[in-house]
Amino acid sequence: MFTEISNLLNDGEMLYLNILKTGESLVVTVLPKSKGVKDPAAEQLIPLNLKGSPEELDSGFIEAICLPVQKSTSLMSNMAEYEKSAEKAAEESKAEKDRKDTISKYVKEAETAEKANKFKEAITAYTKALELNPNNIKIKQKISALKMKLNGGCLDIFASAQEKTPTEKTEESLILDDDDADDDENESDSSYYPDGMSQDNPFIN
Repeated sequence: MFTEISNLLNDGEMLYLNILKTGESLVVTVLPKSKGVKDPAAEQLIPLNLKGSPEELDSGFIEAICLPVQKSTSLMSNMAEYEKSAEKAAEESKAEKDRKDTISKYVKEAETAEKANKFKEAITAYTKALELNPNNIKIKQKISALKMKLNGGCLDIFASAQEKTPTEKTEESLILDDDDADDDENESDSSYYPDGMSQDNPFIN
């Protein structure tokens, strides 16, 4: 009998048996349980009650409980799998929210440092954000632009023509032909923005 009962149960499941003797008959209460299920609905399962003589139960007990126990254990197994998937989804959702919140925090730190002309600190903060979002093109562009600011004599692609310092204008003129200098100074700075660059800074994908 125990071999048959073992085959009815999945790992971690239990089968409660209560036996009551009434006169010449036995009343056997059968109830499957699972330690892996937290859903209160599992507690609503109704026990299976079997009554018969010892001889009748000896010959027909396993056959009588087989289908009901299989249905109950299948239900509990589905509950357990659902609970696991729900917990995993909740964990992944929280992890994703935490990741985005952390990226946003680093971006704000970088923007604050950049406004204070603390370019190295800004680069460090943007780099931390990029580690959490490696494919973010706009963060990469920001880092590149800040590194250019730290390299004296390099063109600042984010500055407007009105904001350029005399030094920047002198250095820029070194790479222009004399005949083209006046024309290039009149061009809009929008020509310096790389394709896809946005001034709205949507750093978080």
